[in-house]
Amino acid sequence: MDDNSDNLLLMQLYLGGQAYAVEVALNGREAVDKFTEAPYDLVFMDLEMPLLDGYGATRAIRELERRAGGRPVPILVLTAHALDEFRTRCEAAGCTDFLVKPVRKNAVLSAVTRYLGEAAPQARPAAPACPVPDIELLRPLFPVFFATAAGTLDEARRALRRGDMEGMRRQGHKLKGSALSYGFDALGRAALDLERAGEDADPAAGRTALERATTLLDEARTAASGS
Repeated sequence: MDDNSDNLLLMQLYLGGQAYAVEVALNGREAVDKFTEAPYDLVFMDLEMPLLDGYGATRAIRELERRAGGRPVPILVLTAHALDEFRTRCEAAGCTDFLVKPVRKNAVLSAVTRYLGEAAPQARPAAPACPVPDIELLRPLFPVFFATAAGTLDEARRALRRGDMEGMRRQGHKLKGSALSYGFDALGRAALDLERAGEDADPAAGRTALERATTLLDEARTAASGS
């Protein structure tokens, strides 16, 4: 469950060809509705989603399970939040595990194997952790990433203009996770600066971070196109 199309495509790419049936939800409310309608073996949950965030969606799913008397489904958080306070909040909401973005393919498949056990088609020893993304694997998704990132920066810019520092923070957080997952580390660091500027309610730092992120996104797009 994620409201970022590039993140959803990334997870579908990671899980594709693994004999899994994958469904997506664009917000927390849709995630709960889907869980109400059909059983699932495992849920990947983002924390910052519209309508209902990941904490609320997880609590709602756990309440549905409690009423039905069923066995709790593993709910694995995928988030760019790395601090222990977020891990603690996730555990309190009922999440099973906590994966920090950028999340690589082998980490995702290893988690699936760990929680589905013999039900996982690829249940075998996980590959060694890979600290960098497989760029050739991700390259077909770059156009979606670039378009989504540009839209995210536009949203951050509009939030800054209206003085909505929390809105700017959310957009910085969103871009940070995506950029790092796709291997654009410099852009991810600029997005982190944007997120922090929102947290600090610092418009000047926000403008600086926005300008840098916009430049880095343009450079990444040019480099990827071979221009």
